[in-house]
Amino acid sequence: MSESFNPRERIRKKKDFLFLYRKGNRYKGKYFSLIYLPSSSTFSRVGVVASRKVGNAATRNKVKRWMRELFRRNKGLLDFPLDMLIIARPEMGEVKWEELKEQYLTAVERIFKKKKER
Repeated sequence: MSESFNPRERIRKKKDFLFLYRKGNRYKGKYFSLIYLPSSSTFSRVGVVASRKVGNAATRNKVKRWMRELFRRNKGLLDFPLDMLIIARPEMGEVKWEELKEQYLTAVERIFKKKKER
């Protein structure tokens, strides 16, 4: 699987964000919340939200870059296409990369484990 991050894999439209907020399933982690919904397209998409509670502009941008990077590097773990919205929590501003990576992989694993049980 390609590790590129195409523009089509990014959620940008307000209506897509609102649809995920309303209809999506939720996973609450230590550093972020995930809202996800199976996608009808052939690829997964991600959107990242970081409010001012996370930190200043530089910190928020770093957090968003890290989350997009985790998505890009681990697309192969997604068993089927998903639309995901990652909402950063204030604690995410001080977290180390390795701990964030571990939390993300745990979240993805639990999401797909839950789907397989149904």
